[in-house]
Amino acid sequence: MRKSWNQWLGWTTVLVVAADWLSKFWIQNQLSYFQTMSIVDGWLSFVNLENRGIAFSLLGDSTAAWRTPALVAIATIVLFILARIARDLTDQRARFGIALVSGGALGNLGDRIANGGVTDFIAVDFFPYIFNVADAAIVMGAILLTIGLAKTPSELVSTESRR
Repeated sequence: MRKSWNQWLGWTTVLVVAADWLSKFWIQNQLSYFQTMSIVDGWLSFVNLENRGIAFSLLGDSTAAWRTPALVAIATIVLFILARIARDLTDQRARFGIALVSGGALGNLGDRIANGGVTDFIAVDFFPYIFNVADAAIVMGAILLTIGLAKTPSELVSTESRR
């Protein structure tokens, strides 16, 4: 059972990356920079933007040569830590959350390596930030991970990992 669940989590990560990259590719080929397409009038639209910074465009105005390599290094370290944590967790919500966060991080990491920034395009009128599929997966995964980790420490890890 554990092996099939691990494979399912791996496929979840792959599907998040694929959905993220395909949606970004579609947006880049349908809309020019800053062009907007209304999806649900007055509520949801797509706009092609590039975020060279991190979450909520922090460091986006920085032109420092270290920015992209540092962000890639940080994302790689975080992915490694998440993989180590997921290996020992028994809570399936937390493990699924890690798969979503990992898929989102890999999607944005690949975009950053290929383009020097991340394509953001989902604009919800009542939300002040523009985001992408990877960002949504990271937020949903973080919520699931938080819910799953809201247990006593003895419930979180398998007995095999405590030996």
